[in-house]
Amino acid sequence: MLLVFMALWICFAGEMFLRAFDPQPMLPRYVQAGDFGIRVNMPNQVYVHKTPEYRVEIRTNNRGMRANVDYTYEKPAGVKRVVVLGDSFGMGYGVKLEDTFTEQMRRKLESSLGKKVEIINLSVSGYGTAEELLMLQHEGVRYHPDLVLLAWHATDPDDNLRSGLFAVEHGKLVRRNATYLPGVKIREYLFSFAIYRWLAGNSHFYNWLRDFAGSKIKQVMATMKRTKVDSASNDSVSSKEGPDYSLSIALLDAVKLETEKAGAKLLLLEIPVRVSRTEYLPCMPEEIRRRFDVVSPIKVFQQHAGSLLYWEKSHGHFTPLGCEIVAGSLAEAATKMLATQSGNSEGI
Repeated sequence: MLLVFMALWICFAGEMFLRAFDPQPMLPRYVQAGDFGIRVNMPNQVYVHKTPEYRVEIRTNNRGMRANVDYTYEKPAGVKRVVVLGDSFGMGYGVKLEDTFTEQMRRKLESSLGKKVEIINLSVSGYGTAEELLMLQHEGVRYHPDLVLLAWHATDPDDNLRSGLFAVEHGKLVRRNATYLPGVKIREYLFSFAIYRWLAGNSHFYNWLRDFAGSKIKQVMATMKRTKVDSASNDSVSSKEGPDYSLSIALLDAVKLETEKAGAKLLLLEIPVRVSRTEYLPCMPEEIRRRFDVVSPIKVFQQHAGSLLYWEKSHGHFTPLGCEIVAGSLAEAATKMLATQSGNSEGI
């Protein structure tokens, strides 16, 4: 009884302390096992993300996309489709749906192209390039995209190693494991209880503990995978970039191949690393910049030095202003690519 009392007291004291002095971001992820071995968003969900800086409703459609409408696989006549592959940045954490960079980009594209544009947002929080490739192969191509937009984040190389889904062997990308479902079964079970859903959406102590434990587990897993790859493989893009980027570039090559087979074009978005409100760093190796079409908003971010472009009291996602800047850079590049694809190069 004493141990139980102590445990309850620690939880209560921790909750009160965090609420008073260090409010935690509460960003529950409603994910489940997909049909092709990786996490997918739960369909038809409505839940709230809240931090000391914002409160945002997240809504998913019948296929788990963050959207207010459902989409059929068959593309309507006269419509341009953009399939988005990404993690929580691609999903638009931190902003309302209409303020996400994907929705702002859609509105700009419709204005510049004079056609209806649909965003098929297949982003899932925590995804790396390996999961994005599988999502494209199993779902993305079924929507007949005209453009595939992949958001590249600094954590992607570690995510790709940690998943163990693919490896580079003798210069070729090979499938290593059939599934990568970290904590999904436990999460599905826990989310079946109302008390757990309440904790995930309201308890500061629980969210602090989950984030702390999760970050440590990710670090350990990434270190173990990196050590294993370093000792077992001599494949690398260059001595500078090493096996981390070798795997990621091979995955991007596979994404590009799938995109071209679908008759679409591929565009990569670099998510800059925020150091401060005035300093932003690139996170993409030069090898990727040389081989793919890349949009980086760093220069425009620097023109807005001092503005709040990333939230600072949560997990550091874009603010509405940050999304607006990213959307403008993407729309400019995407307009040229889609217009060229249509055989109309006027103004390019």
